Amino acid sequence: MAQAEAARAPNFTISGSLGLSALTLAALTHGASSVSVLLGSVTLPVFDGGARRAQVRAQQAALDQAGSVYTATVLTALKDVEDALVALRGDRERLAHLRLAAEAAANSAMLARQRYSGGVIDFQTVLDTQRTQLSTQDSVVTAGVDLSADHVRLYKALGGGWRPGSDATSASTADAPGVPRS
Repeated sequence: MAQAEAARAPNFTISGSLGLSALTLAALTHGASSVSVLLGSVTLPVFDGGARRAQVRAQQAALDQAGSVYTATVLTALKDVEDALVALRGDRERLAHLRLAAEAAANSAMLARQRYSGGVIDFQTVLDTQRTQLSTQDSVVTAGVDLSADHVRLYKALGGGWRPGSDATSASTADAPGVPRS
């Protein structure tokens, strides 16, 4: 933009030359044999149909657009980081609650087995408590996987060496011994 703005201003040029001029070799040592020329010129855009002003406006618009794209990129990156942090915190809390629930389900299943051994309840109740215990254990494992995925999302959002188009399966099979590379 500065170049386009400078092109609208007047252009000053000063040039000169200094030399010696004589008809004989001996006359070159006299002071009258020196010749000097000094020239100056000024170039001023008088009428260009507004082309230079339009060029300045076009470059300013391009600069504004680049600034907007940069701002949008930064805001998107900040949003990705914040979303990953919120998901990470939520999944940590969920995992803690599910672990407590799994512990309570394990205690309930143990009590049900003891009560069944004492003849107080039927075997269907023991099966129901064991089913609940297994379901909560499955939920704990699923929450652990979600938590790991949240860590990966956060790492990616922070710019942690993520390469688009590459996935873990292609990297692990390409480095595995005995697997031919294509």
